Amino acid sequence: MGNPDLDSYFDAVYAETFGAVSRFVASHAARFQDSEDIIQNVYTRFYKRISDKGFADIDSPEAFLINIAKFECRTVFSGFMRRKERDVILSEFDEEQSAAIEADMSRDQKLLEDVMADKILAKQIFDDIMSGDETVGKIFYLHFVCDMKLEEVADKLGIKTATVKTKLYRTIEKQKKKFGI
Repeated sequence: MGNPDLDSYFDAVYAETFGAVSRFVASHAARFQDSEDIIQNVYTRFYKRISDKGFADIDSPEAFLINIAKFECRTVFSGFMRRKERDVILSEFDEEQSAAIEADMSRDQKLLEDVMADKILAKQIFDDIMSGDETVGKIFYLHFVCDMKLEEVADKLGIKTATVKTKLYRTIEKQKKKFGI
């Protein structure tokens, strides 16, 4: 990204249209992972298009993006149908391969609503923790976001490992009760 006018236009369109594009894609994609990929492709294609040809001729960015999303959804769906049309005869595989294929096919995918609810709940919990005791917030940030071991967190904050563990576990229990987990 190098053109400030182009970048500010893209940022404004992204902020304005992300909700509508996400809802459209989520309603047409079977799996959450597909939704994320499709949305990324939509905005990547949009940025490439406005980089190459400008944006003066785009009357409705939302309609333009939804059209790109329709194409992307059809592309993903047609690829899924081609994979589904292939005949897979499990008898051609040995027992171990058959078991692996059956396990993979039967594995449940989380629904988009469940994934979004989990993300919202996680954000609420994290925001609640960060708005409380500053030390507890730092402990959670260093341990869960920075992936530091508890001993490393204690060293970084200059407190005892036992204190870090106590604050961590008490806060987890408090959050479980508060959010009914």
